[in-house]
Amino acid sequence: MKLSLPLLVLASLPAFAELKVPQFFSDGMVLQRDDSAKIWGWAKPGADIKVSLGSQALTAKTSKSGDWVVDFKGLKASDASQTLTIEGDGGKKEIKDVLVGEVWLASGQSNMEWRVSSSDGAEKEIAGAKDPLLRVFVSSNVAKGEPQKDWSGSWNPTEPDNTKNFTAVGYYFAKQLRAELGVPVGIIECAWGGKPVEAFTSMEALKALPEAKGVVEKRAKAEAAWDPKRAMENFNKQKAAFDAKLKEWQKEKKGKKPRGPRKPTDPGQNPSLASTIYNGMISPLAGYGAKGAIWYQGESNANGATASVYEELLGCMVADWRKRWGNEMSFYWVQLANFRAPTTTPGVESDWVVVQDEMRRALKSIPKGGMAVINEIGAANDIHPRNKLDVGKRLARWALNQDYGKKDVVVSGPLYSGSEIKDGKIIVSFDHAIGLKSRDGKPLQRFEIAGADGKWDWAQATIENGKVILSSNTVNDPKKARYAWATNPTGANLVNAEGLPASCFTTE
Repeated sequence: MKLSLPLLVLASLPAFAELKVPQFFSDGMVLQRDDSAKIWGWAKPGADIKVSLGSQALTAKTSKSGDWVVDFKGLKASDASQTLTIEGDGGKKEIKDVLVGEVWLASGQSNMEWRVSSSDGAEKEIAGAKDPLLRVFVSSNVAKGEPQKDWSGSWNPTEPDNTKNFTAVGYYFAKQLRAELGVPVGIIECAWGGKPVEAFTSMEALKALPEAKGVVEKRAKAEAAWDPKRAMENFNKQKAAFDAKLKEWQKEKKGKKPRGPRKPTDPGQNPSLASTIYNGMISPLAGYGAKGAIWYQGESNANGATASVYEELLGCMVADWRKRWGNEMSFYWVQLANFRAPTTTPGVESDWVVVQDEMRRALKSIPKGGMAVINEIGAANDIHPRNKLDVGKRLARWALNQDYGKKDVVVSGPLYSGSEIKDGKIIVSFDHAIGLKSRDGKPLQRFEIAGADGKWDWAQATIENGKVILSSNTVNDPKKARYAWATNPTGANLVNAEGLPASCFTTE
């Protein structure tokens, strides 16, 4: 469960006589080493502010609106508990037990929000969870119509009572970094189940993206139609009708129990609409020193108009966050897992695999990006795969290789890099293809091939010289090919020497 903490969030904070800081600057926090570690807050206009950490001290003067900020550059990793002291005309604050190490944001929808307690191996993992140098900022869910300056939550060290409520993917990602780097790691969770990518992106950025026109207009229409008084009147009518049905059902209890109506929501506080989560949860945090972000989302965009433009929407969000943070922070995402009933025939289309492929294509358009492929650890009847350990570890591969110089770490399974047609066959090349093989020792499966008529059929696939050669007895003049092109591509078995799975792809 999310923490239910009192919100001190306002669209624009007035000048404060009292010295204040956002709630993520609090006891137990982790600051980013080596780079930028900004501290900010509010006090009365024109106040002198002094911020001290260890032997370092920085000063600032508040603006006319009472804002102030300092930036600790080049802090060295330290597992020694320190006190951050902030002094000004409005008083003095001491933030205790501060560590310096690596900070990552963990964002997305329910699969990122998913708790350790509900994941595979939870009982054993929680019982042995004792690492005061791995900390997670457990947050509240906040959606707002305008950008906020504060956001509720608290820093928690890794111990059994805390760990059960941690984001499982974020925790396992951090645990892998801890094992490899030996420095403190802090995870800031900013995830919300069942929400689309556009909700995490600023309205300014979305309005500049042609592919986001539909989601921008959707929110504008909702706001234009919003009449609180009329909405409550309609709700009360629906509630009265529901109460009557429920009373009737309780007498005999036949059929399904009736469902009550949902209370009307101001569009500005609807987390399914564009920018509302950005306003409530990302905007307050923008600028907090972090190495990068991990992202597990896409399920809510895998139906409807946004599936085919997911690459653009994701790229827009990443660029937006990087602009707000003022640096090219690393960004690693999880490709959607296999889900729903397996398909057994070629030529099947779905928005789910379209989003998966949009995520793959984003590797080319988003610099300093990476993608964890998990199309073999999902579940047909559960949109929430319980194996979060492998998800976190696969994300950590990208960070260890690209951010921490561990070039011997293989970042991914095979990723499509190109193809050529020769002698009635399609020859497919891959990146990260050392040791191409079948996972289960069986012939390669789930490759499809099509001719000029566009009709797909299963292809025979063999591995030769680090490439996959595709042919078909029914398609003599092939024009295109694809792999694992299904919501649940049961049998897809192409991996590399590390045993990491190949992503879906299409040569179209």
